[in-house]
Amino acid sequence: MNKTEIYYFSGTGNSLAVARDIAGKTNGKLIPIASLMDKESIKTDADVIGIVFPVHFASIKGIPGIVQRFAKKLGNMNSKYVIAVCTCGGFSGSTIENLGKIIQSSGGKLATGFTVQMPSNIEAVSEEEKQKLFDNWKKKLEFIYEYVNARNEGEFETMGLPLKIILAPIFFYYKSKTLNFFKKISNSSDLPFDELLPLTDRRFYTDENCESCGTCARVCPVNNIKIVEGRSEWQHHCVECLACLNWCPNGAIHGKWMFEEVRYHHPEIKMSDMILKN
Repeated sequence: MNKTEIYYFSGTGNSLAVARDIAGKTNGKLIPIASLMDKESIKTDADVIGIVFPVHFASIKGIPGIVQRFAKKLGNMNSKYVIAVCTCGGFSGSTIENLGKIIQSSGGKLATGFTVQMPSNIEAVSEEEKQKLFDNWKKKLEFIYEYVNARNEGEFETMGLPLKIILAPIFFYYKSKTLNFFKKISNSSDLPFDELLPLTDRRFYTDENCESCGTCARVCPVNNIKIVEGRSEWQHHCVECLACLNWCPNGAIHGKWMFEEVRYHHPEIKMSDMILKN
């Protein structure tokens, strides 16, 4: 009998909700990526592997740093049927293609990849639009299940070359804007993006509504927050998932933004779901 494992990374709960639905449909085991990051290598006897995660900075690479590190640790991949599902509030860019390259470098092959539109955590979305996105996902779930159940290959929801050419100036603009913004808030002008990103938590702070409850520390997937003398302190190995901000029960966490400050988490996901890292 085929064994299925669905690995996920999530900050707002969007990717967790998607991963949970896929695991339920495929009778797969749901595994948080954050629970495995202390391992030097990751090997599994599963026949089917799903990797579910949000798109981070599509104009640069698209794959969250923690997911990149996870994929590079995967071993014994040559005989696996591997699927990727990324959630996003906009474009996914070359995210799935980039993950496919990492899987290939680990000796495996990405069989198929899908993009799922979900409410954004950097742009306000109406309740009506949120529900439409959730409904669309439930329909798409059926298609993904049938596709995976048949072990089909070759379906990749990525931007084709014509669209990449058309959108190249927009992606270049956002890449430059993102890099300049992060360099400014981290006080580091000469670091590459992968080294710059962990320092961007210097923009976060708490206001007088902070009750030192520790929720931010518990939901952080990389243990980047400590409560020191009643206040949250970020430890500068951030992955920019914004879980701390979005799950703070008092809305006490703020930061400097390129866009508006938005708070959102998936309505079907509870805070207790987010802290299950083991």
